[in-house]
Amino acid sequence: MNKTKTILVCPMDWGLGHATRIVPVIELLKKKDVRIILGADNRPLDFLKQRYPELEVVKFPGYVPHYPAKGAMAIKMISEMPEMIKQADKAHLFLEKLIDEKNINLVISDNRYELWSSKVKTVFVTHQLNIQMPKYGRVARPALRQMIYSYIKKHDELWIPDFEGEPNLSGALSHIDNYPLENYHFIGPLSRFQFVKPEHISKEIDLLIMLSGPEPQRTILEVKLKDQAFRSGLKTVILQGRTEDKHHVKMENVEIFSHLPDEEFAGYIDAAKTIVCRPGYSSLMDLVWFGKRAVFIPTPGQTEQEFLAESLKQKGLYFYQNQKEFDLQKALSLAESYPGFTLKNNDSILNHRIDALIGEL
Repeated sequence: MNKTKTILVCPMDWGLGHATRIVPVIELLKKKDVRIILGADNRPLDFLKQRYPELEVVKFPGYVPHYPAKGAMAIKMISEMPEMIKQADKAHLFLEKLIDEKNINLVISDNRYELWSSKVKTVFVTHQLNIQMPKYGRVARPALRQMIYSYIKKHDELWIPDFEGEPNLSGALSHIDNYPLENYHFIGPLSRFQFVKPEHISKEIDLLIMLSGPEPQRTILEVKLKDQAFRSGLKTVILQGRTEDKHHVKMENVEIFSHLPDEEFAGYIDAAKTIVCRPGYSSLMDLVWFGKRAVFIPTPGQTEQEFLAESLKQKGLYFYQNQKEFDLQKALSLAESYPGFTLKNNDSILNHRIDALIGEL
Protein backbone atom coordinates (compact mmCIF):
# COMPACT_ATOMS: atom_id res chain seq x y z
CA MET A 1 0.00 0.00 0.00
CA ASN A 2 1.34 3.43 -0.91
CA LYS A 3 1.82 5.68 2.09
CA THR A 4 0.36 9.18 1.81
CA LYS A 5 3.11 11.66 1.00
CA THR A 6 3.71 14.78 3.07
CA ILE A 7 4.40 18.14 1.43
CA LEU A 8 5.66 21.22 3.26
CA VAL A 9 4.69 24.60 1.79
CA CYS A 10 6.63 27.52 3.20
CA PRO A 11 6.51 31.17 1.99
CA MET A 12 8.90 33.93 2.97
CA ASP A 13 7.52 36.15 5.73
CA TRP A 14 8.59 39.63 4.59
CA GLY A 15 5.10 41.09 4.32
CA LEU A 16 2.06 39.12 3.18
CA GLY A 17 2.66 38.80 -0.56
CA HIS A 18 4.61 35.56 -0.64
CA ALA A 19 2.00 33.86 1.56
CA THR A 20 -1.00 35.08 -0.46
CA ARG A 21 0.44 34.06 -3.80
CA ILE A 22 1.17 30.54 -2.59
CA VAL A 23 -2.59 29.99 -2.13
CA PRO A 24 -3.15 28.51 -5.64
CA VAL A 25 -0.40 25.96 -4.93
CA ILE A 26 -2.10 24.96 -1.67
CA GLU A 27 -5.52 24.81 -3.34
CA LEU A 28 -4.28 22.42 -6.01
CA LEU A 29 -2.43 20.30 -3.45
CA LYS A 30 -5.67 19.96 -1.46
CA LYS A 31 -7.17 18.15 -4.46
CA LYS A 32 -4.41 15.55 -4.36
CA ASP A 33 -3.99 12.55 -2.07
CA VAL A 34 -1.28 14.18 0.04
CA ARG A 35 -0.78 15.52 3.55
CA ILE A 36 -0.06 19.26 3.58
CA ILE A 37 1.93 21.12 6.22
CA LEU A 38 2.22 24.91 6.06
CA GLY A 39 5.23 26.70 7.51
CA ALA A 40 5.36 30.45 8.18
CA ASP A 41 5.95 33.18 10.74
CA ASN A 42 4.60 36.64 11.63
CA ARG A 43 1.71 37.98 9.47
CA PRO A 44 1.98 35.14 6.90
CA LEU A 45 1.52 32.69 9.78
CA ASP A 46 -1.66 34.50 10.88
CA PHE A 47 -2.94 34.61 7.30
CA LEU A 48 -2.40 30.91 6.61
CA LYS A 49 -3.97 29.89 9.93
CA GLN A 50 -7.07 31.94 9.11
CA ARG A 51 -7.20 30.83 5.48
CA TYR A 52 -6.61 27.12 6.18
CA PRO A 53 -7.83 26.22 9.67
CA GLU A 54 -8.16 22.59 8.57
CA LEU A 55 -4.43 22.23 7.73
CA GLU A 56 -1.45 21.70 10.00
CA VAL A 57 0.60 24.87 10.38
CA VAL A 58 4.03 25.12 11.98
CA LYS A 59 5.81 28.27 13.09
CA PHE A 60 8.81 28.36 10.76
CA PRO A 61 11.29 31.06 11.81
CA GLY A 62 12.90 33.32 9.25
CA TYR A 63 14.87 36.55 9.15
CA VAL A 64 12.92 39.81 9.41
CA PRO A 65 15.00 42.63 7.90
CA HIS A 66 15.08 46.17 9.22
CA TYR A 67 13.61 48.17 6.38
CA PRO A 68 14.74 51.78 6.16
CA ALA A 69 12.37 54.74 6.50
CA LYS A 70 14.61 56.48 3.95
CA GLY A 71 17.15 55.34 1.37
CA ALA A 72 17.53 52.34 -0.90
CA MET A 73 16.23 49.04 0.42
CA ALA A 74 18.64 47.00 -1.71
CA ILE A 75 21.65 48.69 -0.12
CA LYS A 76 20.18 48.11 3.34
CA MET A 77 19.75 44.44 2.50
CA ILE A 78 23.39 44.15 1.47
CA SER A 79 24.48 45.65 4.80
CA GLU A 80 22.39 43.05 6.62
CA MET A 81 23.63 40.14 4.49
CA PRO A 82 25.93 38.57 7.15
CA GLU A 83 23.07 38.33 9.64
CA MET A 84 20.69 37.10 6.94
CA ILE A 85 23.09 34.29 6.03
CA LYS A 86 23.45 33.36 9.70
CA GLN A 87 19.68 33.16 10.15
CA ALA A 88 19.33 31.28 6.85
CA ASP A 89 21.71 28.61 8.13
CA LYS A 90 19.57 28.25 11.27
CA ALA A 91 16.40 27.95 9.17
CA HIS A 92 18.07 25.29 7.02
CA LEU A 93 18.89 23.22 10.09
CA PHE A 94 15.31 23.71 11.32
CA LEU A 95 14.06 22.32 7.99
CA GLU A 96 16.30 19.28 8.15
CA LYS A 97 15.00 18.48 11.63
CA LEU A 98 11.39 19.06 10.55
CA ILE A 99 11.79 16.72 7.56
CA ASP A 100 12.68 13.89 9.94
CA GLU A 101 10.06 14.75 12.58
CA LYS A 102 7.16 15.13 10.15
CA ASN A 103 8.28 12.59 7.51
CA ILE A 104 8.22 15.27 4.82
CA ASN A 105 8.67 14.06 1.22
CA LEU A 106 8.66 17.36 -0.70
CA VAL A 107 9.28 21.03 0.12
CA ILE A 108 7.79 23.91 -1.88
CA SER A 109 9.10 27.27 -0.70
CA ASP A 110 8.49 30.80 -1.95
CA ASN A 111 11.68 32.88 -1.84
CA ARG A 112 13.06 30.86 1.07
CA TYR A 113 16.45 30.32 -0.53
CA GLU A 114 17.72 28.30 2.41
CA LEU A 115 15.00 25.63 2.30
CA TRP A 116 16.89 23.11 0.20
CA SER A 117 17.72 19.60 1.32
CA SER A 118 19.67 16.58 0.21
CA LYS A 119 17.08 14.35 1.91
CA VAL A 120 14.04 15.28 -0.19
CA LYS A 121 13.17 17.19 -3.35
CA THR A 122 12.74 20.93 -2.97
CA VAL A 123 10.98 23.40 -5.27
CA PHE A 124 11.92 27.09 -5.19
CA VAL A 125 9.32 29.68 -6.26
CA THR A 126 10.47 33.15 -7.31
CA HIS A 127 10.11 35.87 -9.93
CA GLN A 128 13.25 37.66 -8.69
CA LEU A 129 15.89 36.31 -11.03
CA ASN A 130 17.21 39.68 -12.16
CA ILE A 131 17.55 41.71 -8.96
CA GLN A 132 17.13 45.43 -9.51
CA MET A 133 19.65 47.78 -7.89
CA PRO A 134 19.92 51.57 -7.62
CA LYS A 135 22.50 53.11 -9.93
CA TYR A 136 25.05 53.63 -7.20
CA GLY A 137 24.72 50.01 -6.06
CA ARG A 138 25.00 48.24 -9.40
CA VAL A 139 28.66 47.46 -8.84
CA ALA A 140 27.49 44.87 -6.29
CA ARG A 141 24.93 43.33 -8.63
CA PRO A 142 27.10 40.50 -10.10
CA ALA A 143 28.21 39.36 -6.64
CA LEU A 144 24.63 39.47 -5.33
CA ARG A 145 23.34 37.50 -8.32
CA GLN A 146 26.09 34.91 -7.91
CA MET A 147 25.24 34.41 -4.24
CA ILE A 148 21.49 34.15 -4.92
CA TYR A 149 21.99 31.72 -7.79
CA SER A 150 24.27 29.57 -5.63
CA TYR A 151 21.31 29.03 -3.29
CA ILE A 152 18.79 28.42 -6.08
CA LYS A 153 21.08 25.77 -7.60
CA LYS A 154 20.77 23.72 -4.40
CA HIS A 155 17.07 23.16 -5.21
CA ASP A 156 15.69 20.53 -7.57
CA GLU A 157 13.16 22.66 -9.44
CA LEU A 158 12.48 26.34 -10.08
CA TRP A 159 8.95 27.73 -10.50
CA ILE A 160 8.48 31.20 -11.97
CA PRO A 161 5.01 32.76 -11.35
CA ASP A 162 4.47 34.33 -14.76
CA PHE A 163 3.93 33.38 -18.39
CA GLU A 164 7.01 32.65 -20.45
CA GLY A 165 5.82 34.51 -23.54
CA GLU A 166 3.85 37.68 -24.14
CA PRO A 167 1.87 39.07 -22.49
CA ASN A 168 3.60 38.69 -19.15
CA LEU A 169 3.87 40.68 -15.94
CA SER A 170 7.42 40.45 -14.63
CA GLY A 171 9.31 41.43 -17.76
CA ALA A 172 13.07 41.57 -17.25
CA LEU A 173 12.76 40.48 -13.61
CA SER A 174 12.07 36.87 -14.65
CA HIS A 175 12.79 36.66 -18.37
CA ILE A 176 16.55 36.24 -18.58
CA ASP A 177 19.07 34.56 -20.88
CA ASN A 178 20.55 31.99 -18.50
CA TYR A 179 18.51 30.45 -15.70
CA PRO A 180 20.22 29.18 -12.53
CA LEU A 181 18.52 25.79 -12.89
CA GLU A 182 17.93 23.79 -16.07
CA ASN A 183 14.78 22.41 -14.46
CA TYR A 184 12.79 25.68 -14.49
CA HIS A 185 9.13 26.19 -15.31
CA PHE A 186 6.96 29.26 -15.89
CA ILE A 187 3.78 28.27 -14.02
CA GLY A 188 1.70 31.39 -14.78
CA PRO A 189 0.74 34.25 -12.43
CA LEU A 190 -0.49 33.21 -8.98
CA SER A 191 -3.37 35.11 -7.38
CA ARG A 192 -4.96 34.34 -4.02
CA PHE A 193 -8.33 34.96 -5.71
CA GLN A 194 -8.08 32.28 -8.41
CA PHE A 195 -10.27 29.87 -6.42
CA VAL A 196 -12.51 32.49 -4.79
CA LYS A 197 -16.04 33.57 -5.64
CA PRO A 198 -16.24 37.30 -4.84
CA GLU A 199 -18.88 38.27 -2.29
CA HIS A 200 -21.39 40.79 -3.66
CA ILE A 201 -20.80 44.27 -2.27
CA SER A 202 -23.89 46.42 -2.80
CA LYS A 203 -22.49 49.77 -1.73
CA GLU A 204 -20.72 52.17 -4.08
CA ILE A 205 -16.93 52.42 -3.64
CA ASP A 206 -14.97 55.16 -5.34
CA LEU A 207 -11.61 54.11 -3.98
CA LEU A 208 -10.09 50.97 -2.49
CA ILE A 209 -6.75 51.46 -0.73
CA MET A 210 -4.84 48.19 -0.27
CA LEU A 211 -1.97 48.55 2.18
CA SER A 212 0.79 45.96 2.23
CA GLY A 213 4.48 45.38 2.72
CA PRO A 214 6.89 45.66 5.62
CA GLU A 215 7.05 48.31 8.31
CA PRO A 216 7.69 51.17 8.76
CA GLN A 217 6.68 52.00 5.19
CA ARG A 218 3.25 50.37 5.43
CA THR A 219 2.26 52.67 8.30
CA ILE A 220 3.88 55.75 6.74
CA LEU A 221 1.76 55.28 3.63
CA GLU A 222 -1.40 54.55 5.63
CA VAL A 223 -1.15 57.87 7.48
CA LYS A 224 -0.60 59.79 4.24
CA LEU A 225 -3.44 58.15 2.31
CA LYS A 226 -5.93 58.21 5.16
CA ASP A 227 -5.58 61.99 5.47
CA GLN A 228 -5.99 62.56 1.72
CA ALA A 229 -8.94 60.16 1.50
CA PHE A 230 -10.82 62.04 4.24
CA ARG A 231 -10.24 65.37 2.51
CA SER A 232 -11.25 64.01 -0.91
CA GLY A 233 -14.81 63.20 0.12
CA LEU A 234 -14.62 60.02 -1.98
CA LYS A 235 -16.31 56.87 -0.70
CA THR A 236 -13.17 55.03 0.37
CA VAL A 237 -12.39 51.61 1.82
CA ILE A 238 -8.95 51.03 3.38
CA LEU A 239 -7.64 47.49 3.88
CA GLN A 240 -4.74 47.69 6.30
CA GLY A 241 -3.23 44.27 5.65
CA ARG A 242 -2.92 43.61 9.39
CA THR A 243 -3.82 39.94 9.74
CA GLU A 244 -3.09 39.98 13.47
CA ASP A 245 -5.94 42.46 14.13
CA LYS A 246 -9.71 42.26 13.75
CA HIS A 247 -11.25 45.69 13.67
CA HIS A 248 -13.64 47.65 11.47
CA VAL A 249 -14.33 51.35 11.79
CA LYS A 250 -16.29 53.84 9.68
CA MET A 251 -15.63 57.58 9.87
CA GLU A 252 -17.39 59.96 7.51
CA ASN A 253 -16.49 58.87 3.94
CA VAL A 254 -13.81 56.36 4.95
CA GLU A 255 -14.30 52.75 6.08
CA ILE A 256 -11.31 50.85 7.49
CA PHE A 257 -10.78 47.09 7.84
CA SER A 258 -7.70 45.53 9.40
CA HIS A 259 -8.11 42.43 7.23
CA LEU A 260 -10.85 40.60 5.32
CA PRO A 261 -11.54 37.00 4.26
CA ASP A 262 -10.67 36.44 0.61
CA GLU A 263 -14.29 36.23 -0.59
CA GLU A 264 -15.12 39.63 0.92
CA PHE A 265 -11.77 41.09 -0.13
CA ALA A 266 -12.43 40.00 -3.72
CA GLY A 267 -15.87 41.58 -3.55
CA TYR A 268 -14.41 44.95 -2.60
CA ILE A 269 -11.86 44.77 -5.42
CA ASP A 270 -14.67 43.96 -7.84
CA ALA A 271 -16.82 46.85 -6.58
CA ALA A 272 -14.16 49.58 -6.47
CA LYS A 273 -13.83 52.08 -9.31
CA THR A 274 -10.10 52.56 -8.68
CA ILE A 275 -7.50 50.88 -6.47
CA VAL A 276 -4.47 52.48 -4.83
CA CYS A 277 -1.70 50.13 -3.71
CA ARG A 278 1.97 49.25 -3.81
CA PRO A 279 3.16 47.65 -7.07
CA GLY A 280 4.40 44.59 -5.23
CA TYR A 281 4.44 41.59 -7.53
CA SER A 282 1.78 39.69 -5.57
CA SER A 283 -0.53 42.72 -5.64
CA LEU A 284 0.01 43.00 -9.40
CA MET A 285 -0.97 39.37 -9.93
CA ASP A 286 -4.17 39.99 -7.96
CA LEU A 287 -5.02 43.16 -9.90
CA VAL A 288 -4.58 41.62 -13.35
CA TRP A 289 -6.77 38.71 -12.29
CA PHE A 290 -9.63 41.23 -11.98
CA GLY A 291 -8.43 43.57 -14.73
CA LYS A 292 -8.79 46.60 -12.44
CA ARG A 293 -7.57 50.16 -12.94
CA ALA A 294 -5.04 51.13 -10.27
CA VAL A 295 -2.69 53.84 -9.08
CA PHE A 296 0.64 52.60 -7.76
CA ILE A 297 2.86 54.07 -5.05
CA PRO A 298 6.21 52.22 -5.02
CA THR A 299 7.79 51.61 -1.63
CA PRO A 300 10.58 54.22 -1.38
CA GLY A 301 13.94 52.66 -2.13
CA GLN A 302 12.47 49.32 -3.27
CA THR A 303 13.96 49.15 -6.73
CA GLU A 304 11.86 46.21 -7.91
CA GLN A 305 8.60 48.08 -7.29
CA GLU A 306 10.02 51.19 -8.93
CA PHE A 307 11.02 49.10 -11.95
CA LEU A 308 7.61 47.43 -12.25
CA ALA A 309 5.71 50.71 -11.83
CA GLU A 310 7.78 52.47 -14.49
CA SER A 311 7.61 49.51 -16.87
CA LEU A 312 3.81 49.28 -16.65
CA LYS A 313 3.44 53.05 -17.00
CA GLN A 314 5.59 53.05 -20.15
CA LYS A 315 3.26 50.40 -21.58
CA GLY A 316 0.31 52.72 -20.91
CA LEU A 317 -1.31 50.28 -18.47
CA TYR A 318 -0.98 51.77 -14.97
CA PHE A 319 -0.21 55.20 -13.55
CA TYR A 320 2.05 55.73 -10.55
CA GLN A 321 3.36 58.51 -8.34
CA ASN A 322 6.19 58.52 -5.84
CA GLN A 323 5.20 58.45 -2.19
CA LYS A 324 6.79 61.77 -1.26
CA GLU A 325 4.90 63.77 -3.91
CA PHE A 326 1.72 61.71 -3.90
CA ASP A 327 -1.43 63.73 -4.54
CA LEU A 328 -4.58 61.60 -4.52
CA GLN A 329 -6.83 63.87 -6.59
CA LYS A 330 -4.15 64.48 -9.22
CA ALA A 331 -3.25 60.78 -9.39
CA LEU A 332 -6.87 59.69 -9.85
CA SER A 333 -7.36 62.22 -12.62
CA LEU A 334 -4.23 61.14 -14.52
CA ALA A 335 -5.01 57.44 -13.98
CA GLU A 336 -8.11 57.77 -16.18
CA SER A 337 -5.81 57.37 -19.20
CA TYR A 338 -4.37 54.07 -17.91
CA PRO A 339 -6.92 51.22 -18.19
CA GLY A 340 -5.02 48.35 -16.57
CA PHE A 341 -5.21 44.90 -18.17
CA THR A 342 -6.35 41.34 -17.54
CA LEU A 343 -4.01 38.36 -17.27
CA LYS A 344 -5.45 35.08 -15.98
CA ASN A 345 -3.91 31.70 -15.34
CA ASN A 346 -5.92 28.50 -15.83
CA ASP A 347 -3.50 26.55 -13.59
CA SER A 348 -2.87 23.81 -16.17
CA ILE A 349 0.95 24.19 -16.09
CA LEU A 350 1.06 24.39 -12.30
CA ASN A 351 -1.23 21.40 -11.91
CA HIS A 352 0.92 19.40 -14.33
CA ARG A 353 4.08 20.19 -12.37
CA ILE A 354 2.44 19.23 -9.08
CA ASP A 355 1.24 15.92 -10.54
CA ALA A 356 4.69 15.22 -11.96
CA LEU A 357 6.40 15.85 -8.62
CA ILE A 358 3.95 13.76 -6.63
CA GLY A 359 4.36 10.96 -9.15
CA GLU A 360 8.11 10.98 -8.53
CA LEU A 361 7.86 10.73 -4.73
